[in-house]
Amino acid sequence: MTNLALIVEPGATPSSVMLTLDMLAIAGRYPEAASCTLDVLSLRGGAVQLSARVSVDTQKMPARLAGYAAVILPGFFAENAAALTKQLQTTWQPVIARLRALPSETLVAASCYGTFVLAESGLLDGINATTTWWLQDQFRQRFPQVRLDADQALADGGRCLTAGAMTAHTDLSLHVLRRLFGAALARQVGAIMLVDGARTSQRPFMTLRRNFDDPLIQQAADWLAARVAHEVSTPALADALHVSYRTLHRRFQAAAGMAPLAYVQALRVEQAKALLESTLLSVEQIVGQVGYSDVSAFRRLFSKRAGLSPAQYRQRFRRG
Repeated sequence: MTNLALIVEPGATPSSVMLTLDMLAIAGRYPEAASCTLDVLSLRGGAVQLSARVSVDTQKMPARLAGYAAVILPGFFAENAAALTKQLQTTWQPVIARLRALPSETLVAASCYGTFVLAESGLLDGINATTTWWLQDQFRQRFPQVRLDADQALADGGRCLTAGAMTAHTDLSLHVLRRLFGAALARQVGAIMLVDGARTSQRPFMTLRRNFDDPLIQQAADWLAARVAHEVSTPALADALHVSYRTLHRRFQAAAGMAPLAYVQALRVEQAKALLESTLLSVEQIVGQVGYSDVSAFRRLFSKRAGLSPAQYRQRFRRG
């Protein structure tokens, strides 16, 4: 018998919890996984509220998680990085302690904010991992020993599997089945669920931050966005905001994670994405509209930021 554990606490994303339940139920129809069981665990046991409308029945988590072939951590909701940190320090501490005591042969899988719980245990140190793309900088700062590649939708680090944001839990669950029961079973379950595990990157889904807590940087971002199709310079931006070049550059880099001119390039890619999705303009026309004259250079920039060429992006995301 193969026993798996899914650990949930209040606020776990209903989609990742239910998806795991569905996939394991389907897997159990096949001989390879017919004896597989899934325990849904929480610290206190009983009904756990996932959202205002969804709750799930759980068993009380044992003091040790030995005896499970795999332990799965779903994503959960947190309003911001500070709220996530607080949850790691409170709600998830008993789980983190149990993860540290897991037998070395136990497979551990986590998606979205669940990857922070796994990283907090130290089990990700020195191995390849991914996380939700919008908190990748905070992840790197908190866990510098982890070999993070947030471009990846799924990372197999051997003992530990990690997945990116929200629906990447689909890829994670499918890969858990692949690791435990083989590729043939994973293909069968994927066929029924209409998922193939072929999504390799989060980059096409990444969006540029447009709102900042620093009023100066918000003004700077708005100024740049209004002039995205024109030539701009950091000195002109500094003059417009009545600050020194050094002050602007330092605060912009700290807030946005990039220099002002790199932010302009990212804005141009975002505008090009919108045009590729919603219009029939040629790539050459779009390049001109977003302020570039060198089509080849913009194709390279677009591919670097979006993870797809403009043509590939349009084919994938074009609205009817």
